[in-house]
Amino acid sequence: MNKYLVLFCILITTNLFAKENSFTTSVSFVGMSMDYREYDKSGELLDTETSNYWDTGGVEVNFAYIIDQGESSHSTISYNFMMLTGNTVYRGSLRDSDEGFGSYIGSTLNTITDKDISYKQSKMISSDYELSYGIGLGYRYWERVLSMRQIEIYTWYSIRPMIGISTLRKDGLSFGAFLEYQYGFDTKMSASEPELNHTFTLGGADILEVTIPVKYNYKEDVAFVFEAVFQKQMIEESDRLYTLSGDAYYYEPDSTAYNSYLKMGIELNF
Repeated sequence: MNKYLVLFCILITTNLFAKENSFTTSVSFVGMSMDYREYDKSGELLDTETSNYWDTGGVEVNFAYIIDQGESSHSTISYNFMMLTGNTVYRGSLRDSDEGFGSYIGSTLNTITDKDISYKQSKMISSDYELSYGIGLGYRYWERVLSMRQIEIYTWYSIRPMIGISTLRKDGLSFGAFLEYQYGFDTKMSASEPELNHTFTLGGADILEVTIPVKYNYKEDVAFVFEAVFQKQMIEESDRLYTLSGDAYYYEPDSTAYNSYLKMGIELNF
């Protein structure tokens, strides 16, 4: 988190004396729904993790600095931090068990941290609509505590191009739709089990994200914000860790997760 915040401070300091600069910050409460599925090499379902919005939740904080403010365009540098925790229902089977999917049902404690710094350009394309596009650099941390002995931690960085459109209405209410693709790199998954104690290299970890924001400008410097976010997360099979005998191996399988978020908060303008 510190590296991203320092970079954000450097960027806004370089534009401190620009004309008509403005700073905004927002805080939102977040509820997350998860539908995570792992598959074997033949495409058969191995296990799932599911939760509802009230099972996993947390907070999101955003800092944004508007630069190059003009009559029909502006640029924004922003820093975003989100942290969530909660339980999902695990359905699968015990390791080394001959029984198939659904033979074991348990609970997994999840902790997710996501942060990024981004640059966005916004331009008026009519009196009522604004087009925005940009790119960001992000980091994602996901910890799964399946048991006291089995803890899996996924981490990766990502390049995040985005594009979207939003309305500009005189009644203070605005809507939008944004598309973002997060291309992951330095993708890792560490397993803490005593028999493994190994960090796997994932074949990939990408996220396709659609965001529907709604904002109501209550006052000139205060707005209420709501966002519905829909994600498809795709993790590709990792490298293999062979046993000493060489007749068996461990690996992180292919997985797909459909995550959705509901965010409600307040935005302040300075």
